Amino acid sequence: MTRPNKTLIFFAIIYTAITIYFVVDIKRDESASLGYVFLFPAFWLVGGLILGLLFWLTKIKITTTVDKITFALSTPGPMLAFFFIWSILPSSQSPASTYEFNSNGHRHRQVKYQYSSGQTKNIEYYISQDSVTDESPFPENDIWLKDSIWTYYNKDGTIEREEQN
Repeated sequence: MTRPNKTLIFFAIIYTAITIYFVVDIKRDESASLGYVFLFPAFWLVGGLILGLLFWLTKIKITTTVDKITFALSTPGPMLAFFFIWSILPSSQSPASTYEFNSNGHRHRQVKYQYSSGQTKNIEYYISQDSVTDESPFPENDIWLKDSIWTYYNKDGTIEREEQN
């Protein structure tokens, strides 16, 4: 019985850890996500070249089922499949619009969601935990607290319910 390739397992762990770091960083700072449009393909190219070099140097041979699974995790395939599945789930709806402004020493955010028909689904309001000033107009931390009245609408535009926050 052949044993799983340790080099391939090590490569897959490092590759997956870097990918998870990128995804977490995108979630932490969504304004940086545009940079990842260029970073991910570069990372995939470098990872593919390293993986190909390891095959060429015969450091990696796929002989077991574990090797096949590990090899699949060493490619962009699982991440792309995950994001495709995540994007078609109904609970992963992105906001239709966001609006931010400063008032009374805090940053305020309004987030609007829509049905596929374009009708407003709900409107949420948030206030920054950190205070802001004219010299420092953005909160230091990205911590938002629920604020005001959240309104949920039916598909016909009538109010379904309101939540006081």
